[in-house]
Amino acid sequence: MGYEFNLFVSEIETAILILSSDNRLIIEKIKKMISIHGYKATEAGTVIINDEYFDIQDNVLKKNETNLRIRTTNNESIKITLKQDKEKNEEYFDRIEMEKSWSHLFYEELVNKLEVISDQFQYSRNKYDDDPKKTFCNLGLNTILEKETKRSIINAVNDTTSQLEFEFAFDYVTVFAKSKNPIGFLELEIESKSKGNQTKINQFVKDIIKDDFFRQWSYNKLETGLAAIHLYEKNELEESKDYDKDHILTRRGLGKIESYLNNLESNIHS
Repeated sequence: MGYEFNLFVSEIETAILILSSDNRLIIEKIKKMISIHGYKATEAGTVIINDEYFDIQDNVLKKNETNLRIRTTNNESIKITLKQDKEKNEEYFDRIEMEKSWSHLFYEELVNKLEVISDQFQYSRNKYDDDPKKTFCNLGLNTILEKETKRSIINAVNDTTSQLEFEFAFDYVTVFAKSKNPIGFLELEIESKSKGNQTKINQFVKDIIKDDFFRQWSYNKLETGLAAIHLYEKNELEESKDYDKDHILTRRGLGKIESYLNNLESNIHS
């Protein structure tokens, strides 16, 4: 477990791989599952999310289960996010997250957190720039992954209180190799929007993965994306067998990525 920060917002979410590119079919399956569990399913539109992840030499942030990214939504809203895993099990991730617009005040908060992880970030008060990417470069942070997500959102609303309980995000995720060739995968992300929903998330996951179109997944998008790029650039993913004509990973390709990540995790903990 990495370092834990104060004043972060806690979030509970889970990730499930989707094994069909039939968008309408998947959305209807999600809405049906929400209804079965007693919630009202409402479609909340689609957004385009561009993420750029950063780390320093030797992937120190990643080794401390900490992710730093710049997120742009619909080419307008820009947020900086620092996120860390608190608990990880088969059903969900429990994370702490700090996500804000870029400012000098936020930069001071960010450096305070990063100093705890690495001495490299000490004495960094004079490295701020109005452009967050320039600031990250000044801090010795390098881009480790670029990712684009087309996200269709379905909300699960409590029919009695009208409170939003869960957000279901159907994500078409594309990561880019050094050659700029895309590699894609489809994921269902379920995020709790109210406290005390761990048990409900567990039940959602258990019921959803009974459907052959869904597969339980123990890794976040950054881990999956980095693994996909690594195997692709090592020519260990075969066209038409491990990814289709649209460069979407197949069941076999996802199996290779899972084996790679499992081995990586075993080596870290051995």
